Amino acid sequence: MPITRRAALAAPLLALAPAARAQTEWPKAQPIRVLIPFAPGGVPDIISRLVTPRMSEWLGQSFVIDNKPGAGGGLAGQLLAQAAPDGYTLMMGTVSTLSIVPAVNPSLKYDPNSFAAIGLAAVVPMVALVRAESPVKDIAGLVALIKSSPKFDYGSSGNGSILHLTAELFKLRTGVKMQHIPYRGSAPALQALLSGEVDVVFDALPPAIGQIKAGKLRALGLAMAKRSPALPDLPTIGEQGIAGVEAYTWAGLYAPAGTSAAIVQRLNTELLRSLKDPDNARKITELGYELAPSTAAELAAHTAAELKKWTEVAKAADVKPD
Repeated sequence: MPITRRAALAAPLLALAPAARAQTEWPKAQPIRVLIPFAPGGVPDIISRLVTPRMSEWLGQSFVIDNKPGAGGGLAGQLLAQAAPDGYTLMMGTVSTLSIVPAVNPSLKYDPNSFAAIGLAAVVPMVALVRAESPVKDIAGLVALIKSSPKFDYGSSGNGSILHLTAELFKLRTGVKMQHIPYRGSAPALQALLSGEVDVVFDALPPAIGQIKAGKLRALGLAMAKRSPALPDLPTIGEQGIAGVEAYTWAGLYAPAGTSAAIVQRLNTELLRSLKDPDNARKITELGYELAPSTAAELAAHTAAELKKWTEVAKAADVKPD
């Protein structure tokens, strides 16, 4: 056989070799580190600590949860961008790390769309909240009160946070004017709402659901396309006549750019198996999160769409980094 023909026939086999080696050599006997963009107790931290024990069992390797708060969630993204694409450094990314921080701070040293998406795990809806003694009963009442008030304040967990941009999205869709009062986290923002320092907060459902059920806070509307199983009687903002106010945080698993497709597929398989585990599924839904298992391609598309959306909101609202 001529050498040129022999080389041509061998080329496809050589192209498959790296993937085949990754499939057979990974994972080796070393821990798999999962970067968490925030301190313990947040959505990505909780989801990671629920799903990785079963993934560890099935892969035969230990997982190490590594909380790396900083830069509004951007520090973990920068660390992932610098990590080797060998399947031993992952990140449980969120809307902040993959969408909002890059939208607000374009000088960040990573491209969210360059990461190897593995799979979405869960989504957490945002909800409009007022004090229980507020005269406002629904979204229409909230818009009317804001328009009739000389001064109306909303609280957030900080400049450039999902709470901040959700409120700005609401302002863009309704034309209302509100003053932003940033706090150092969701808990202080909710406390400010309870004490009357601010008039409304758009927060994730899980941190607020206890206060809602206790009758201390009133939920006016969910910023999702559909209602939440955690509060099935609460209508969405869209159902109440305000279109385009959809905002939620989410947890999805990512690897560095260039990670083998074989490794990504294996991780996706084990992530989905862990999400289907009855005990895990029950715990996740009881916390007010919604299971959202996806393929790697679906998460990649989701990441691109969320980045585009929040970049447009940040630009329209003129949100700048601190």
